[in-house]
Order: sequence, then C-alpha cells, then structure tokens
Amino acid sequence: MSSVNATELQERIVALESLVLAEDGSPIGFVTQSNADQIWVLLAGFLVFWMHAGFTMLEAGSVQHKNAINILFKNMGTVAIGAFFYYLFGYAWAYGTDNLIMENDIPQPNEGSFRFIGSGNYALNQETNETRHSWFFQAVFAATAATIVSGAVAGRINLLAYFATASVLTAFVYPVVSHWIWATGGWISMFQFDRADSIFADENGCGMIDFAGSGVVHMTGGIAAFWGALILGPRLGRFDADGKPVDIPPHNITIQALGVFILWFGWYGFNCGSTLVFDGPNASKVAVTTTLSPSTAILTSIVLSRFIAGHFDIGMVLNAALGGLVGITASCSVVDDWAAILIGFISAFVYVGGSKLVLFFKIDDPVDAIAVHGFCGIWGVLAAGIFSTNELIQSAYSSAEMCEGWGSPLQFRIQFIGVLAIISWVSAMMVPFYLALKAINFLRVSAEFEETGLDMSEHGGKSAYTGEPMTPQHESTKVTSDATTEEPLKVVTDTASDGSDSANEATMAQA
Repeated sequence: MSSVNATELQERIVALESLVLAEDGSPIGFVTQSNADQIWVLLAGFLVFWMHAGFTMLEAGSVQHKNAINILFKNMGTVAIGAFFYYLFGYAWAYGTDNLIMENDIPQPNEGSFRFIGSGNYALNQETNETRHSWFFQAVFAATAATIVSGAVAGRINLLAYFATASVLTAFVYPVVSHWIWATGGWISMFQFDRADSIFADENGCGMIDFAGSGVVHMTGGIAAFWGALILGPRLGRFDADGKPVDIPPHNITIQALGVFILWFGWYGFNCGSTLVFDGPNASKVAVTTTLSPSTAILTSIVLSRFIAGHFDIGMVLNAALGGLVGITASCSVVDDWAAILIGFISAFVYVGGSKLVLFFKIDDPVDAIAVHGFCGIWGVLAAGIFSTNELIQSAYSSAEMCEGWGSPLQFRIQFIGVLAIISWVSAMMVPFYLALKAINFLRVSAEFEETGLDMSEHGGKSAYTGEPMTPQHESTKVTSDATTEEPLKVVTDTASDGSDSANEATMAQA
C-alpha cells in the first residue's frame, strides 16, 4: 500500500514540475524572476499611489474648512496631470536613451546631452509589456514631487496656476533631476555604464547616493514649494501689522493624523520598492530603517514640543514623523540600524528649525511642506554621505562594487554637490515660472475670493462634510486693517481654550 502511495506522489510531483518548469528545467510562466520583479514593483507602486490619499487628508485637515474641497480637487488633479504629462514627456526625459552616443555598440555618455537629460520613448512608444511596470512606478513618484507644492500654497493660489505648476514639475523639472541621479549614465548617478564614466572616478568615487528620493523627490518638491509660497505671499491674516505670525489652526486634526499614518504606510512601498527587483533581504533592511527613523523623530518631537510649546503638540509630532521618513529615504538601504535612529533624531531638530526659519522670513506654509520635504530632504541626502557603510552600499548598488570612498569626506562632498545641483535647477526653472504667472495676475486669487474661501469661489460653495450649499456662517468676515485672524477661526480657537477636542466639534458644527 505504501509503495502505491509513493508512486502516486511521484506522479503528482512530475505533473507539478511540468506546469512550472520548461524542458530544460528552467522556470516558466509566473515563477520567472522577471515576472516576480514586475509584480514586486507594481505592488510597491500601488502603495506609493495610495500615499496621495495621505497627502490629500493631511493637507485637507491642515487648511481652513472653507478650502477643504479645493485641496481635494487639487490632489485629484495632481495624480491625473502627473500621469498624463509623465506619460507624454517626463519618462522620456528621465530615462529615454535616443540621445545616448554609441561607439562600436558601446555607450559613451560623457559626450552629448545624455549626461544631462534623456530623450526618446515619448508616450511609451518604445515600451513593451515587460517594462511598463517601470513607467508606473516612476510616474507615481513624479506626482508625489508635485503634490508637495499643493499644501505649501494652499488657501490662496489660483487653481489653474497650481495645475500649470504640477504640469511643469512632472513633465520637465522633476524628470531632469531623476535623470541626473537615477538614470544609468546620469552625470551624478551611482549607475554608470563603466566606473571610468563617473566624473568622480579620478578620486575613487562614484555618484550620489539617493536610494529612494530624499533629494530627487522631496527636495525637488520642497524647493518648488519654497519659491511658490514666497512669491505667492502669505495668506491674509497670517502675519499681523508688526510682522508677527498669527496662528491659523488646522480645522480637522483627526484627518491630519490619519493622513500621516497613510503616508507612513505608503512609504514602505516608496522605500522598499526602490530595490526595483524582488530582493527580500534588501527590502527587509529598508523596512527596518524606514520604521526606526520616523519612530525616533516622533519620540524626539514629543520632548521638543513640551519644551518649545509648553504642551504636547500633535502638529509638531505629525510633521516630525514625516521629517524622519524624508530624512531616511536617501540612505534607507545603506545605513546601519543605529544610524537610522540617529538620522531620525536629527530629522526632528531639522524639521523644527526649518519650520521656525520659514516663519522668520514671513513665508506662509500651511502644512510645513518646506521644512518637512525641503529641509529634511537636504538632511537626508547629506546623511547618506555621513552614515553609509561600504558593505551596505555594495549590497544596494550592485554596479558600485569597485567604488571607494564610502563614508569619507569625498562621499559627503558628492552628496553636497547633489544638493546644490537640485536647488539650483529647481530654482532656475520655477522662479521665472512663478514670476511670469504673477506678472499676468494669474498666480493668486483675489482677496475677496480668499476671504470667502476657495470652496465658495472655485467649487460651487458646498461644504466638504455635508455636500450642502454653504450658508453665510461659512463665509469669513473681512480681514481688518491690522490683519488679525479671521473671526470664524477665533471662534474655533476660543472653543478649544480648555484643551479639549471641542475645536473639531465646533468646526464640524459649522460645516
């Protein structure tokens, strides 16, 4: 009886092998490495796409209730615009190879324009189904860079002016930065056709470490947000007649917090998925550092908020969590666990200091996007040059096995050059763009529209919570000459003077 069972078992094994193995014994169908890589990148891309829900909730909760629908509308538009323009142009300028010089079938990127920008594969006209997963993953990254600007300019930017901003960022500004750092052969990329192609080869150095985009994504968005908020000017009532900041509290802290949790969850796709292949050990390493850094930033900000604000400030803690995530994104695969903890600790101070500095220069950023993404993005890029280890870099960047200089002053200098390059490029592109929009009076809404709220002027005047037409109590009173806080905000603030949750209750009652 047992021999019969053994025979049946052997037959079933043979039948199963015929389903998954070719005649030569190699895997077929869904079990190929290529298919596994594609599925891994797609799943990570889905998580990154879900981050836009987090951005939407964080921004909507951070603004006044009269602008909540406007935020929802902008974020929906950002995803659509990002996908459309990255499909037409962005991906081609980021990773196209038509302008790559070839000599005897050997790529020579040191000449011509390829070092600076890609070309070719417009509208994916050269793609196959085996490579389209790459476009999707990169497209959701591009939209992330654009949506960072949305919160910083909330409450006063013309909707169409913002959509134009998102178009320029996803079609051209962001793709060029990503080509420099992530495309094989980009001028400061870790990925080179040959080690001798690196501009740092003479010093035994390779390229800039930015595994998942502290610089490519977050700095790009943060610098664009900085110039947008500066040129646009602050919201009415944000600073008093003496130039001192007047608090305009968020209207719904609950959805702010939920937005941060969604972003943190999506960040695992952002960082772990940047392995770009089905690499379990490396992705596991990234998951650990992507947890330790924001956790440490939160703990640090809890203490900081008690000393700075005199109480435990939920807004500071939420943004510090994001600062810790941004800070670890460049180095998540190349630093030890203890370094991730230290990076998160410093990220909290970078965020708080950046936020104070932005206010000092009277720049109004309702969601602190400049401090979180701009300042912590800079810190993240530099931290990769300080804490990265030889062994981990060689594991994360297989093309860099022969490079030297890890953790040395040389690598820090390369990182610093990358920071300066991103700041210079984004500034050179976005400052003239914003000034042009301002010159034709297209950048900012009128004072009347801003006072009544963009939901009223741009979106039919309906409540974001009930869908009903907004009654006069939703409209803000005119700002007085000394630019004090608008009356509805004062009511909300006063209701919460006992430290309870009545602020949100009052806001919901108004809605």
